[in-house]
Amino acid sequence: MTSSIGATNTGEPRGGIDVGKYHVDMVSTGSGPYTVIFESGFASPLGVWQKVAPEIAKSARTVIYSRAGIGQSDARPEPRLPQRYSVELDQLIEAAQLKPPFILVGHSYGGYLIRLFAARHPDQVAGMVFVDPSMERFDAELNKVDAAKLAQDHRRIDALTPPQFKAESKLLDHALATAGKMPPPKLPDVPAIILTSTMVRPNPEFFMHTQPAVAVWRNLHDQLFRQFSSGSHIVTANSGHNIHLEEPALVIGAIQQVMASATVLAERRAHQIKVDSLMRTFDQAATMLKNQRSAEVEQLVAAALTASGLSERDINSLGYAVLNERRQLAMSTLIMKYNSDTFPESANAHDSYGELLLEMRQPAAAKEQFLQAVALGGKGNNAKALEAFRSNLAKAEKAILAQ
Repeated sequence: MTSSIGATNTGEPRGGIDVGKYHVDMVSTGSGPYTVIFESGFASPLGVWQKVAPEIAKSARTVIYSRAGIGQSDARPEPRLPQRYSVELDQLIEAAQLKPPFILVGHSYGGYLIRLFAARHPDQVAGMVFVDPSMERFDAELNKVDAAKLAQDHRRIDALTPPQFKAESKLLDHALATAGKMPPPKLPDVPAIILTSTMVRPNPEFFMHTQPAVAVWRNLHDQLFRQFSSGSHIVTANSGHNIHLEEPALVIGAIQQVMASATVLAERRAHQIKVDSLMRTFDQAATMLKNQRSAEVEQLVAAALTASGLSERDINSLGYAVLNERRQLAMSTLIMKYNSDTFPESANAHDSYGELLLEMRQPAAAKEQFLQAVALGGKGNNAKALEAFRSNLAKAEKAILAQ
């Protein structure tokens, strides 16, 4: 699959940033929790993202740029190898003071480049979008299908490649062939979407555009997607290789979905960090309880829970986790007490605290909590919950009579 080889710049005034002694044509707009970096296909300037980037910039910082020697970016003397481009992206990020978390979007060859970056900086990457990405094993697999037709494709592509990009094209072919014999770069397990074109033209000029080749292309993308546990592989027959130009809404939607998924994942991780920290505090507090320091423990638990900012429902779940996983009844009771004190309008908080007081053989105190749960529950429409509160109240009254 070939990119739009030799695409020209968009005629925009020279802008961007100086990275060392070289100028890089770059446009950065928008703001938000993510920095979305776009990597173009082979020899393609930043303008190819003009149908996608503006929409993404409404909710994130976007960065589109032309690699060295493309568009209005200065050429550089180093051989144009994938690893070199990855280093130059590092330099651009530093010079432009771009801040992670990054969402990486790569088309064609750019899809391979964002894999190299993500493998080197997994902690900086929050999500990835591959737009019909180049795969290093594509030629090797096509060679098994029809070596002669593949060789003919290479001759035709070489004839179409502008003179200034011929040397880089040969370097790229060699680099991908070498990479195809090695294990693929290990990528961070982040939300990812792969967009694959399966369009088959009626009379394809290139072997790589025929049905057998497209099937190989799709299978390689399937293999790439298996590296991720969250995301989707979207197949389209409505556009060719340049999906971002022919179906920009598909690319926009993919980026937005990855950002949303990355946000959910980040929230889950932040929540788990809070829970882990609280559990360590509770373990410390449990030791203090054994040493008869109950007043200090209650203050410690209350301070930790207040600082966590967890919801009533989360604290309730945490209390039961301490009870069921750590078998710490007294500690769990303190957590539920905090919850009922902090959220006095929650029938569930009072009911849960009452249940643990009953376990602690304090039926009179438990009854008070169940009475509040019943009173609050009667204001709602959850008949099943109200029935459970009343059942617990009956248990407390029975336990009182049995004393």
